[in-house]
Amino acid sequence: MKKTITVSLALLGAFALSACQDKASAPEDIRPVRYIVAGDAAALSGSRYAGEIRARHETQLAFRVAGKVVAKLVNSGERVKKGQPLARLDPSDYQLDLAAKQAQLAAAESDLAQQQLNLKRYRELLAKQFISQAQVDAQSNGVNAAQAKVNQARAALAASRNQTAYATLTADADGVVSQMQAEPGLVVAAGQPVAKLSQDGSREVAIQVPENALETVRKAGSFRVTLWKGGAPLEGKLRELAADADPVTRSYPARIALSGDSRGLQLGMTADVVLPAQASHQLRLPLSALLDLQGKHYVWTIDDKTLRVSRKPVEVAAIDSDNAVIASGVRAGDKVVTAGVHLLHEQQRIKLLDR
Repeated sequence: MKKTITVSLALLGAFALSACQDKASAPEDIRPVRYIVAGDAAALSGSRYAGEIRARHETQLAFRVAGKVVAKLVNSGERVKKGQPLARLDPSDYQLDLAAKQAQLAAAESDLAQQQLNLKRYRELLAKQFISQAQVDAQSNGVNAAQAKVNQARAALAASRNQTAYATLTADADGVVSQMQAEPGLVVAAGQPVAKLSQDGSREVAIQVPENALETVRKAGSFRVTLWKGGAPLEGKLRELAADADPVTRSYPARIALSGDSRGLQLGMTADVVLPAQASHQLRLPLSALLDLQGKHYVWTIDDKTLRVSRKPVEVAAIDSDNAVIASGVRAGDKVVTAGVHLLHEQQRIKLLDR
């Protein structure tokens, strides 16, 4: 009996030791976090605007005459040259009008030739005193009238030729057809846009600016533009800021002109436009970085060497809709956690996510 008790106690001890070892060998919880660098104004919410690469000159193309589309010669996204045909209307009516104008010109020229021949005869008769000067003057006036009809017919014929040529839509410049709506069978009115041409040349970034940032954007001297595909940042300047808000988004369209070589930029690429850092001795952090406990404010700072977090008390000087102005507790250059601050604990190991 005593031997049995001794064996049982040994087994219990072994199980307890094994449980302790399993507990000690459990992997440490590593939590992924997002962060910003204190003092980096570009990382603050509200200073970054999403946009897309657009051409400096975008032209809405339309037929100058009405008609029915019979041929679509290019598709959206295709590169075209200046003068290249893009679409055609049914030219039958315009060709008939052209033939009529040609016939009118031929008739007017024939009448002019007859009137000139009659004037020559009248002058010969006047020299022989068979007719009066008044009859010669009348015939001379007839020649002038016939010449005017010829000029009128020529102008009408030129206009008709233009109308016939307008039945073919051509590109005004080298570029890319970003939109093409001229499908065969579509009946269009004169001046109705059926295509959009993004001309080659300089590129811009189209962004939408909220009303509370209008003055900031308007006063900014330059902008930093980064592309989602990567690469070196580009410099840009505000070229245009709309005076009226978009009726749907209630934000203000703006265009940021890019400086330098933009030949490698494709239309429609995603870009971020970042306002330059403003001259201020105060540090600003997003509201999501603040941890409120018992009426006090804290932030989690990151140790670059150990990748562990420490909770630091901070003094908040002011708060707006997006950010908090930090009066003390954080230094410029400190890495501060911006998401999941309520899920961390002191000296917890973390994994840095891309900002």
